[in-house]
Amino acid sequence: MSDLFGLPLPFILLLSVSVAAGADLFLTLLVLGLSQELGWPGLQEPGLHSLHWGVLGSLAFLYLLEGVSELRPVPALLWHNLQLLLRPLGGVLLALTLLDGLPATHQLLGALAAGIVCAFTHVLTWGQKLLPFLAPDRKISIATRVLAEDTLVLAFLVLTTKRPDLGFAVTAPILLLGVLLGGPHHHVVRFGLLLMKGRVLSLLRPPGWRDELEIPYWIREKGENTGPSGLRGMPAGILGIPGVRGFREGWLLEEGDTRHFVFRRRGRPRSIPLESDSMGLEEEGSLALRVPLKKEERGRTALFLQKGSPNQESHK
Repeated sequence: MSDLFGLPLPFILLLSVSVAAGADLFLTLLVLGLSQELGWPGLQEPGLHSLHWGVLGSLAFLYLLEGVSELRPVPALLWHNLQLLLRPLGGVLLALTLLDGLPATHQLLGALAAGIVCAFTHVLTWGQKLLPFLAPDRKISIATRVLAEDTLVLAFLVLTTKRPDLGFAVTAPILLLGVLLGGPHHHVVRFGLLLMKGRVLSLLRPPGWRDELEIPYWIREKGENTGPSGLRGMPAGILGIPGVRGFREGWLLEEGDTRHFVFRRRGRPRSIPLESDSMGLEEEGSLALRVPLKKEERGRTALFLQKGSPNQESHK
């Protein structure tokens, strides 16, 4: 099969492999490398080169290191925030390998597409891993989630290399659904970056209320001047609020005696009022401070703040 859907076969294969690499880069590279070295039927591709056993051993070590880090909140946060930079680079290198021998323009376009798909898929998969650390769901353990993802990636790689047409038929809907429904995962990942940034900056300044000049401009425009009390806020996230799908990152805003959660939707600021008597007692998790919103029906409904933030009664 030399081409598919009017595109060269390496391009079709690259799209599917980039999705797998975005979900688990080191497992993808390890499986493809072993397939070339051991000659596994149906998994060998002409564009792939055999890897030295030392390189394969390093990939196996990184795969195991990632699996272990994903079992604990803080290591997972550090690992995957770093991977936000490394996954696109991995996609680019994978594209240059698969498209070796094609014209330079084809390689450039393929590398760009693979980097974007890798980054996009990683945001989706990391977002669905990070959320249970913030709002624990004891129905499914973290280890079960990790093993399930690796199994799916392995099965997807086998399908893609044996039947590139079916692999593409599965990949296209996955990417489309990711674009349509992946917004909450994107916001979880952004909040994860905020948490790591907060941990670093806490060495210089503890988390807490920020005055009006430290609040983003689009939030200051949303507020109104309330006189001496002014406007203050702190970065926050929220989950389970009616009218807001999934997780949303934004700011907890205090203006006078009122508090709101302010976020952006389609580029415009939106505000959700928060009544003090609707908030439960703060629960300190491994990554963030969780404030249950008792009046909401959904049990996971909560406000999330950086660890070390002042409690709801504080006026620090």
